[in-house]
Amino acid sequence: MEGRDRTGSPVGRGVALTIPFLLFFAGIFCLSMYLFQTVVEESAYFGLLVGRNAQTEVADEDTGFIPSGRPNALSEIPSIPYGKQFARINVTWDGGGWTIKNIPVFLGADKKLLKKGAGMSFGSFFPGEGGCTIISAHVTRDFAQLEDTPTGAVVLVETSYGPYAYRVREVKTAKGTDRWFMDAGQKTDLVLYTCYPRDNGGKRRTDRCILLCDLIDGAEVGR
Repeated sequence: MEGRDRTGSPVGRGVALTIPFLLFFAGIFCLSMYLFQTVVEESAYFGLLVGRNAQTEVADEDTGFIPSGRPNALSEIPSIPYGKQFARINVTWDGGGWTIKNIPVFLGADKKLLKKGAGMSFGSFFPGEGGCTIISAHVTRDFAQLEDTPTGAVVLVETSYGPYAYRVREVKTAKGTDRWFMDAGQKTDLVLYTCYPRDNGGKRRTDRCILLCDLIDGAEVGR
């Protein structure tokens, strides 16, 4: 009798009734987070709507990034560790430009870094190093207007060791299985790419939009 009284006590019944409600609300929370990440953040115009407001954690003052003016006697690029912000990007053209500005650029292009900003492919060349710089970002965020960029637009890459300006020579699309635009040995100074198209109608994006750019200003440095 005492055993039955203990298990059937009001406290025991209360705990038993509370657990399903806790599990229910935990499930609702997890589902909400999943929908935000897979539906809202993947919407075609999410990046245009939120601008940089969704990524204040990578503001210059928070990352320690300081854009430098033109170096006077810089012979080597300073040491930049993987995952460190070393530059920021702005894109303009006559009468227009990207609404998302001061996009941070990190060394590396893994999933974690691309949630913070743009990433330079490890193994490509730093601006001013004399080779091809390859930078990518999410179309739902920082590179939302890549496919809107006209030829002749100017890409300003302000690094921690000096500014570099590029002119868009060509806008191309390619299959995601193509890798030619990932080749750091190609005769292009800067490659910007992202998934394509921006408005995919809810389908998986399998193509890429690519900007091929030529250096028009910036000091040559070594590493």
